[in-house]
Amino acid sequence: MSHGKTTFDLAELRQRAAQRKGGDKLTITIDGKPYTIPMPGFWPDEVKELARKSREDGDLPFVRELMGPKQWEAFTKAGGRSDDIMLLVNEYKDSQGADLGESSPSPTS
Repeated sequence: MSHGKTTFDLAELRQRAAQRKGGDKLTITIDGKPYTIPMPGFWPDEVKELARKSREDGDLPFVRELMGPKQWEAFTKAGGRSDDIMLLVNEYKDSQGADLGESSPSPTS
């Protein structure tokens, strides 16, 4: 009797997940300049915790952590807001029929 594979390489798992999702990043542009965030399912654990807390504390801490300080600063100077990133995440979620609670391995964990 043959058994299935029981050992998997983490980098390969993440690569296959990104291929299934069409990539591991979402991009929003302002005046042609791209700003990227990890796609849901590729968020670091700290970001996922802030996403859960955002229901109580608002989206700003979550979005700042998701983008990182330098990109967040450039994004807001260009006119972006945390609500814009939430629009991007929700647009992706709606297009995939996915729930943000679904999780794939995070590339930074």
